[in-house]
Amino acid sequence: MGIKFHRNKKEKIKGTGDSFILEQFEIYDDDTSLDRQPSIIHYAPNLIVSQIKTDPSLDYKLVKVIGEGAFGRVNLVEHKVTGMIRAMKVIKKAIVLNDQNNESLVLNELNILKKIDHQNVVKIYEFYSDNKNFYLITEYCSGGDLFTVSKKENLSEKQVACIIYQILLAINHIHKMKIMHRDLKLENILITKKEEDGLYRIKLCDFGTSHLFKDGEKEKGVTGSSYYIAPEVYNKKYNFKCDLWSVGVIMYVLLTKKIPFFGKDDKEVRKSIIRKKYNPEPIRCFSQYVQDLIADLLEKDYDKRLNAEKALTYEIFKVYQCKEAINKVDLKQIKSYVENIKRYKRNNIFQETAISYLIHNCDIDDVPIILQLFNLFDVNDNGKIGFTEFYDGLVKICGENITREEGRKIFLNLDSDKNNYIEQEEFVKAGVDKKVFLSDKMLKLAFDFFDIDNSGLITVEDIIQLFKDNVKINKEASSEFQKIIQTIDKNEKGKIDYEQFSIFMKNLLEQL
Repeated sequence: MGIKFHRNKKEKIKGTGDSFILEQFEIYDDDTSLDRQPSIIHYAPNLIVSQIKTDPSLDYKLVKVIGEGAFGRVNLVEHKVTGMIRAMKVIKKAIVLNDQNNESLVLNELNILKKIDHQNVVKIYEFYSDNKNFYLITEYCSGGDLFTVSKKENLSEKQVACIIYQILLAINHIHKMKIMHRDLKLENILITKKEEDGLYRIKLCDFGTSHLFKDGEKEKGVTGSSYYIAPEVYNKKYNFKCDLWSVGVIMYVLLTKKIPFFGKDDKEVRKSIIRKKYNPEPIRCFSQYVQDLIADLLEKDYDKRLNAEKALTYEIFKVYQCKEAINKVDLKQIKSYVENIKRYKRNNIFQETAISYLIHNCDIDDVPIILQLFNLFDVNDNGKIGFTEFYDGLVKICGENITREEGRKIFLNLDSDKNNYIEQEEFVKAGVDKKVFLSDKMLKLAFDFFDIDNSGLITVEDIIQLFKDNVKINKEASSEFQKIIQTIDKNEKGKIDYEQFSIFMKNLLEQL
């Protein structure tokens, strides 16, 4: 599998997950200041989503078509090496290339999803492009979408509360990253699983119209689906809180099976949204907690409207114990994961990237449970863990007898992108049992990722190509890349074959 990268240049901003700053780091988190050790090369999450210029049928086998639309179709596919099931979004170039805006939507969705690491946002794995189509390989959510569920089932107040809570977790996370979704609707919320107790686990999808924003700036472009569009969007002066309005509409529909702002066509819907207040009668049969949240989400003045962080503190989520409901972790399992976290050691960027790639691209049974543990650490519900949250979690949740200095060392070791937080994939990478990666199919998958030119060998040039958009390639960086090759290349030929790679990775993984 030959791999090439398609990335826009990123501004090098200290403290972000997408940048590599070659200087001394410090953490400032609550009352604690932690020094960073200087480093030349750091791992960045966006490395592990790649653009591939080969035929996707070389890597994936078609299972069936699961959806079709104006721009293409969605296929259910199976990865030929690992057997993992994925969704393949096929977008016709003949259609989108006639409209530059639509072409940019395809690439926009790719670049937005590459930035996001959150369990309630659908994962993107790979991106293919040929003369006819774009192909986005994403996580497959077997439960369909929330629109279909809402048509078939009468959801309880608790079920809806837990769904909205998960949506808000995702929205809070992307808003902290300065990303607004701009097209939240029932069809764009996918179901990964329905638990025995009726809990739905959900993921947001379709980030084609998403947008990076700056604080204080107002957006002007009208985008979204008519029933869900906030009034200020129609007035062409809005900010990220347009997403919160859409969440309010979703909650209203899930509970009542009615649209809060209706009309016989888009023009009438628009007038209703701008001029009218939603009908409160259909929700009067629900608790005051429901009515309060919907009222504050469907506030027409977006300056007064809730943000996601505030919405997550509402009483309805405490009454129904939504956080506890979606994060049921067995205490015996916690102990084993914590031991893995404490024992985990980062050896070099090569190993770090290989494990991260496998974590991101492989379906591992323990991952959902480790993510639930992550959520318990994440007191602020922002999709990342600061040092104080991490240390308190070790002591209070896991019952560890550990000093702050010991906690500090573990924290710094886990924070592979050096942005002063532990994100979900970093936490999982440390917590998971690394022996699941010892199989040949797993190691071959990782080897192919580094083998940029599909030559069957990994060279310094391959590694430079892999990191070139995130690291300033100079003599110092090139020297460090060369040392990585020399560490693994026992034949001293300046190249790594699969056998050398396999021996190196197995030795590392067995020690972690």
